[in-house]
Amino acid sequence: METIQLPQTIDRHWVESTGASLLEATTPVLLNFSATESIDSAGIALVHLMERRRKVEVDQIREVILNQIQQSRPVADTSSNNVASSVFESIGTTVYEKFSEFKIALSMLVEMLYWGTIGLIERRDFRKGVLGEQMYHLGYGALGITLALTFLIGVALAVQSAIQLKAFGADVFLIALVVQGMIRELGPLMAAIILAGRTGSATTAEIATMKVQEEVDALKTMGLNEIQFIVVPKFWALSLTMPLVTVLAIMTGILGGAIVAFVTVGMAPQMILDEFVKNIIVKDFVISLLKSLVFSWLIIWIGSYYGFRVSGGAEEVGRATTQSVVSTIFVIVVADAIFSFFY
Repeated sequence: METIQLPQTIDRHWVESTGASLLEATTPVLLNFSATESIDSAGIALVHLMERRRKVEVDQIREVILNQIQQSRPVADTSSNNVASSVFESIGTTVYEKFSEFKIALSMLVEMLYWGTIGLIERRDFRKGVLGEQMYHLGYGALGITLALTFLIGVALAVQSAIQLKAFGADVFLIALVVQGMIRELGPLMAAIILAGRTGSATTAEIATMKVQEEVDALKTMGLNEIQFIVVPKFWALSLTMPLVTVLAIMTGILGGAIVAFVTVGMAPQMILDEFVKNIIVKDFVISLLKSLVFSWLIIWIGSYYGFRVSGGAEEVGRATTQSVVSTIFVIVVADAIFSFFY
């Protein structure tokens, strides 16, 4: 084994002039560090390269220099051997991030309910006329499209049901099916989905725009709570208007089914009215109103959460609005499935 005596200082100049030639040899060597007192990054890199290309041993090396070489030794890449652990790590990271987001969203819900209650009692920072303005925009503004769609849904439900009931000679149950379907499920659910797409997205876009333009920071500077000032009026406005919109949506859907029953099946108007009155159950109606109230809270809560978390420009506002609508509709469907167990 060839022995190579290294100089007192192993620096970049020595590596460029002499040390680089050591990489050309292929036989094992013994590096004698007895005279070496200092080494820089270029010398350490040379030692690492020699270790990778050939068999190298060291002799009489100072502890300080040995520690420098060992601490800068590159870590072996073992990612190919840890594919399974990387998958679990990715899943765990995603779950942890989602859980953190859920805690923030839940904290915002609690704050919204708290300030909504305290603000309504003490009327702190409650702007005059803002409730009526928000009720008009969030509730009345969505009434037309909601009634039109629920009417068509009632018509479609009645037409499809009439085809099946007629095959069994059970046409008389058509109105009962439409009334039960609209009151228990389709009325409140479709009204909530429509308002999630219209009111929820508008809430997210409005708050996100205020966040991007630093209007939210301005409110904090003036000592105002952004939840109480921005979200609470929307919260109470939709809480008051959503049950009313739901009732009108249910009635409109039943009207569409009654028209189909009269025109297609040939049911007499008095018979339609009798079946309508007979199949209205107070418990189902109360649960539908309760569902609509919970759905209104979910719409404002999720819309506000995605609005306040925006940071960036117009692109982020659009992305947050899309995420808000998708998340709101998903949560509403989940909540509706939970309510189904109470019938």
